[in-house]
Amino acid sequence: MNLERIGKTGSMPMLFPNNPISYNRADKQWAEWIAWTLEEAGYSVVIQAWDFRPGGNFVLDMQRAAAESQKTIAVLSESYLKASYTQPEWAAAFAQDPESLERKLIPVRVKECKPEGLLRSIVYADLVGLSEPDAKQALLSAVAKGRAKPEDKPGFPDSSVSTSPTVEKQVITEPKPFPSAVSRVQQVKAKALQNQLDNLIAEYEVLNQKLSNTIDAVARLRQERQLEDSSWSAQ
Repeated sequence: MNLERIGKTGSMPMLFPNNPISYNRADKQWAEWIAWTLEEAGYSVVIQAWDFRPGGNFVLDMQRAAAESQKTIAVLSESYLKASYTQPEWAAAFAQDPESLERKLIPVRVKECKPEGLLRSIVYADLVGLSEPDAKQALLSAVAKGRAKPEDKPGFPDSSVSTSPTVEKQVITEPKPFPSAVSRVQQVKAKALQNQLDNLIAEYEVLNQKLSNTIDAVARLRQERQLEDSSWSAQ
């Protein structure tokens, strides 16, 4: 994929702009979005869905595009990594620039996947989970020349300072129990426990009194029995 910009008033070349987008057909929608976004930004691209017309030779078309390419966009997904015919496409770009000095191979990850082997060593642009504006910015930043320094100054990374001038920082804390409600609950529990304790003490006193009465009764019976025994002995 040729990442040299074309003029806003210029016309697209009728032949290959010699810079292919390599993708699996399962990711055609992503590939077309990438192609459209890049051409809209002034870059020239070649994509199978638009440039390989009926009557042409697919293999020769791909070979010519790869041979003439200055940069190749690889649309990464599990489908792409598992497909057999996509391997030579990115491998051709890798072979031309094995040290990535010219960044001839630019992987763009559009779905969850994990590149392996030689492809793992190439830094990819990650569009997974991004909104369209953020994905567009990430894509254009990936293909742009030079550094990826942002145009605006990054916000100061102080957690105590809000990064948005229009939004007041809010601190969310867990709600605490209302004090008077806690006091009432504690009072009810304490009163209930005190009532239970008073009832137990009352029951203990009743039982203790009964036991005392029983002991007294037994003592009287024993004394009476002794008196009776003494009377029989005297007779």
